Amino acid sequence: MPKVSDDYLTERQDQVLDAAVRCFAEGGFHATGMADVIRESGLSAGSVYRYYRSKDELIAAIITRLLGQLHGRLIGMSAGARTPAEVIEGALGAALETFSGEQLNYARLLPQVWTEALRNPAVALHVQASYRQILDHLYQLTERMQRQGTLDDDLDPRGVAHVMLSAVQGFMLQKLLLRQDLDPATYLAAASQMFLHGEGETPLT
Repeated sequence: MPKVSDDYLTERQDQVLDAAVRCFAEGGFHATGMADVIRESGLSAGSVYRYYRSKDELIAAIITRLLGQLHGRLIGMSAGARTPAEVIEGALGAALETFSGEQLNYARLLPQVWTEALRNPAVALHVQASYRQILDHLYQLTERMQRQGTLDDDLDPRGVAHVMLSAVQGFMLQKLLLRQDLDPATYLAAASQMFLHGEGETPLT
């Protein structure tokens, strides 16, 4: 029997995960079973269970991918940030990418991920690990701003990191609920003026 290539295995694994995202986004974590994912994937039950042995494993993989993608985009879009407001601008740009095309299903899963983390200790561990990575990145950016003199030295850098993360999470949740009623440029300008004291922001489009 010929050996299956690593690329093929990765494609099938992604096929299962993409099917799970569509199912969970539509029906929720608790109303969706492995049978639904198997049917949506178009693969056999044996093929699906080869990659993910349970719904919890699927949820963990989705969390890792979703928050990992957000982290990667945040790093790319905030690399040259000089103020917290510019970090928020980059983070909102990264968040907005999650609301387009197939990525929208991942965005729709965010509230479910937060809720599941409150009741499921295993999921909580995955969420906490991912958010700690994001917070560490924001913390390093904050320390750099203080060294460069673009942020008040009296501010606690970890506190600033948490505030920036809250601003992004709040934006994403409101965008899901309010859709077109929430304007990214208005949100950014208000955040900057109220508590981030940023200067020279470029409005998001």
